[in-house]
Amino acid sequence: MTGICIKARTKNSLGPSPNFIPSLPFHTFLHAILLLLFLANPALAANDRGLLLEARNGDKTVYLLGSIHLADQSFYPLRDTIEKAYRESDALVVEADVLAMESDPVLQQKVMLESLYPPGQQLKDHIPPKVYTQLQEWLRKRQIPEANFNRMRPAIAMITLSLIEMQARGLDPKAGIDRHFLNQAHKEGKTTLELESVMQQLRMLNSLENPELYLQQTLDQVSEMGTFVPRITKAWKSGNQETIYQLVIQESLNENPEFEPLLELLFYQRNREMAEKIRTLSDKHKKLFVVVGAGHLVGAQSITELLEKSGFSIEQI
Repeated sequence: MTGICIKARTKNSLGPSPNFIPSLPFHTFLHAILLLLFLANPALAANDRGLLLEARNGDKTVYLLGSIHLADQSFYPLRDTIEKAYRESDALVVEADVLAMESDPVLQQKVMLESLYPPGQQLKDHIPPKVYTQLQEWLRKRQIPEANFNRMRPAIAMITLSLIEMQARGLDPKAGIDRHFLNQAHKEGKTTLELESVMQQLRMLNSLENPELYLQQTLDQVSEMGTFVPRITKAWKSGNQETIYQLVIQESLNENPEFEPLLELLFYQRNREMAEKIRTLSDKHKKLFVVVGAGHLVGAQSITELLEKSGFSIEQI
């Protein structure tokens, strides 16, 4: 998923301004979803396996790369197999083209209007006092003015505080895997296709039922981020699909069964729609290089499983 962020000025220099900047990929939800973003252990990235799958159906090939939406320069260069798959493909396919959005001021304005309450409405009026107090405590800890958050909708507040925590740990959305390939494709003039759109994702965010529950959960789990970083880092670097699935999906469900509707909306429903779009695009292109959040490629009801059921043979490479 790709999406948006609001960078807030802090004394820790976590963001240059309180401006609304649409650059944060959409995978910043809850403990489980955040895990895929925390892959920043220094390592020789060229020796990392990563999560790359090859789907074949007749003479059609679809490379599926599990993306890490925030990273650092220790992830580069990517191993040759990944870069070669990109070079040999007719088109790059992403969840949403954030680079195109960043050059479109009209779209940026629409994103801002969708993400903030209108003048006269405030976040504290739409979430329980207990949750807002918890948010205030976090803002004080991070030395962020409360005014920077007071008109954000709950899901946007959740995304933004997650971004700030990740940036505090040295991670950067501009170093994300999907952005790495988008930069190449835009520079080279390579065809770039979208499975979704930023506005589509944003509207889905704002359609969440009980968003205050997920905001509170994110606040509760801020202190746990460091614990899970090594686990998910090791899983991604080794290309271990089962461990990624357990960390991203199953453990969250085991701990919070009430999140099943959220996972249905953010993963399973979108997996069905993205798999269908990939099938349609593969009819028009002999080779596609698809970059999506790694959580969409693992386990039951994943894009991988859906493509396999529709006739593709899948191999991890």
